[in-house]
Amino acid sequence: MKTLILSIALVVAGAALAPAMAQDAALVFTALDTNKDGKISKAEAQKNPAVAQMFDQADKNKDGSLSKEEFTAAFGKQ
Repeated sequence: MKTLILSIALVVAGAALAPAMAQDAALVFTALDTNKDGKISKAEAQKNPAVAQMFDQADKNKDGSLSKEEFTAAFGKQ
């Protein structure tokens, strides 16, 4: 039961973060890029449920990381 509640909370939190991410994609990218290599790995993406959920779709070149351009295209202002 705790797992179900936690899962629901993470989905709701991810949905709530989506509009903020659309406005501040560059800030979110910088915050997630913890090793400052200019890309977001799948492990780094796990810190944000919305990014983690859409990671594979956003990774257009399928290299296992999101460039700033891929991130902005997926999560920037629509």
